[in-house]
Amino acid sequence: MKKLLLFTLLISQLSFANDSIEISILTCSAGQEVYSVFGHSAIRVIDKEKNIDQVYNFGMFDFNTPNFEYKYLKGKLKYYIGIQETQNFIKIYTHENRLVSEQILNLTSQQKRNLFSKLQFLYRPENRYYLYSFLDKNCSTEIRDLLNQVGIFFQNSELKESNRDLISSYLFEMPWLKLGINLVLGKSLDGNSTRKQSMFLPDYLQKEIGAFELNGEKLVKYKQTLNLLESKSTYNIQKTFSPILVFSILTLLFLFWFPIPIRIITSFSVGIIGLFILGLWLFSGHEEVKSNLNIIWCNPLYLLYIPLLIKNKTNRILSLTLMGTLSISVLIWIFNVQIFDVSILPMLTLLGILNFIEIKKTRTE
Repeated sequence: MKKLLLFTLLISQLSFANDSIEISILTCSAGQEVYSVFGHSAIRVIDKEKNIDQVYNFGMFDFNTPNFEYKYLKGKLKYYIGIQETQNFIKIYTHENRLVSEQILNLTSQQKRNLFSKLQFLYRPENRYYLYSFLDKNCSTEIRDLLNQVGIFFQNSELKESNRDLISSYLFEMPWLKLGINLVLGKSLDGNSTRKQSMFLPDYLQKEIGAFELNGEKLVKYKQTLNLLESKSTYNIQKTFSPILVFSILTLLFLFWFPIPIRIITSFSVGIIGLFILGLWLFSGHEEVKSNLNIIWCNPLYLLYIPLLIKNKTNRILSLTLMGTLSISVLIWIFNVQIFDVSILPMLTLLGILNFIEIKKTRTE
């Protein structure tokens, strides 16, 4: 009888200890830096008995990493999980004028124990580093996958939007960044996304966690905002001088005045961007930048125009080939093989003018 009493007391103490732990998901709104425009996710752990209130942050990286840009493009940049005091975490994001909202999770004591144990395991020096992937392994997908491991399985039904659509919805205020991102992302992003896949974005992780129910119970006990932000109005030069406006003005101008130096600059710019796209396709570890059909219209072959233009010579086969690539690109877009950024429409027209001039020169010769 005494042994049974002691066992019951031990179980009750363990339950009390686990119930003292509270786990929540933090979602931070978008920032102004390129790496922060899609928001951020983290896990908050409170242990009232041990007076612990910490944030497990999967989005840590070191700007001082040698060859930072090369490693990022190559897909070899290591991110890691870090631990921050919650108040410091909130202070950082408040300073950046980014909202921090919290979803307190309705987990069983066993789920809390398992999740906390997995976080501690991942924080070990030999486990904390991982290779970042924009779609498959980032601050949000790591949290999604951890929740899967403790029995929270999210729906995977198909959405109407593609991953490119989801990404672009964050970039209306940054049309130049939107153009750049759409230039380097391949056609794999144009298939319909799923609810589970969409959770690579912090807002969609928050949305799916908020909608999740198990046995009629909500996963989220309650939601709250952890900071207050100042109202700031800023002038957005990107929207005023958007790429579609700038390219449209240039195209109209070059309809009537398109001197050789400008044609050289145009050919060089398009050709170099094409080489960059090709380099990402062939050598990057990021699957998102492969099979990128932007390279058909933004073609490295435009670099071959430069010596011809300098010597005032022409090559009919080259000009017809590049005119053909523009036609193929339009068909790719029309039939949704890959969706291009709308800002390239005047650019396609501009390249068409360039190729037409060169084809016309070969006729006169």
